[in-house]
Amino acid sequence: MFKLFISIFVMTYSFINIAKADVSISGFMQHIVGMGDEVDGGVTDKFTRVSFGADTTADNGWTVGGSFAFSAQVINSGASDAYLPTSNSMYVQTGMGTVTIGQTADAATNLIPRVSAMVPGDGTDGYYFALFDSGTLATSDTGFAEVYYAQAASRINYALPVINGFSVQVTYTPALEFNSSTSNARTQTTEASNHGEATHVAVSYEGEMDGISYVAGIATINGNAKSTAGATNNDLAVITGGVKASMGNITVGAHAYDHGESFGSVGQVNKASDAGYTLAMEYAMGNITVGVGYAHQEKVDGGASSNVKEDTITYFGIGYDIGGGVNTWVQLDNISHSDGDHATTETDPQLLMAGISLGF
Repeated sequence: MFKLFISIFVMTYSFINIAKADVSISGFMQHIVGMGDEVDGGVTDKFTRVSFGADTTADNGWTVGGSFAFSAQVINSGASDAYLPTSNSMYVQTGMGTVTIGQTADAATNLIPRVSAMVPGDGTDGYYFALFDSGTLATSDTGFAEVYYAQAASRINYALPVINGFSVQVTYTPALEFNSSTSNARTQTTEASNHGEATHVAVSYEGEMDGISYVAGIATINGNAKSTAGATNNDLAVITGGVKASMGNITVGAHAYDHGESFGSVGQVNKASDAGYTLAMEYAMGNITVGVGYAHQEKVDGGASSNVKEDTITYFGIGYDIGGGVNTWVQLDNISHSDGDHATTETDPQLLMAGISLGF
């Protein structure tokens, strides 16, 4: 018994004297109510999550930190979440820049202005409308933004120091199919729906001119063809960019992307394509924010069909910041879907959503 007490004492003393990083815990919870025409309404949520962060200063002066976040809804459903609310990454910050490794955002996601998130209700960026409307047709792993936006693939990202308003980041992803929704094992597999190795390069500039502050960014994404077995599939080649400008209480923005033939195959009679753009404007007055946005995307599957599939959303939003980390919003979406076939009876949903969230 005496030896047991001694062992416990030694272990406790050892843990107390281990150098520990500063730890922070944060989170986000929400509920969304939806109703409308051509949709199934109800109460739901999407990004309820808890995050743990830690950082410390090494003996050589470097800052080393990391974060772990998980989606509470995913745990309850038994499913996996491919997006950033569930991620695990570490970073090392030096005078030469910051290197992040793990399930983290890529260079394009980090530096391209999020125009699609400007309107209260998260515009189309949060993809909340898809919780009630499953009719989206013109997307290839995109959803009105750049390819694989915000997915937490396992990668390495290098961010150079900001110099005179310019930011540059480069990301290397060995395999896009491996992210926080897949097993941590790295075994050869056929991933027919994903591209493989990819590199992101992004540049942004933030400045001010004549009372107008602005940020503009552009990025390229290049990588292997879809599927490890798809020798005839086209390589991934994407260009995307955006700009936001603010003057007083008004902010306007524009964003566009073009996947080219990334989701097609070599030798197709009708070449695949996928592109889109978003325009948005927001006006803030105290705790109240109002905004309007317009997003359009279209694609051709390629091959035998030359039909142009299209999705268009016009959305209006109003948000009220109650304070104490509580935000509320209402967003009205007018949505149009088309499969490019004139014989098809189109579905054009109209959706009214309202949400409340608490950040801590």
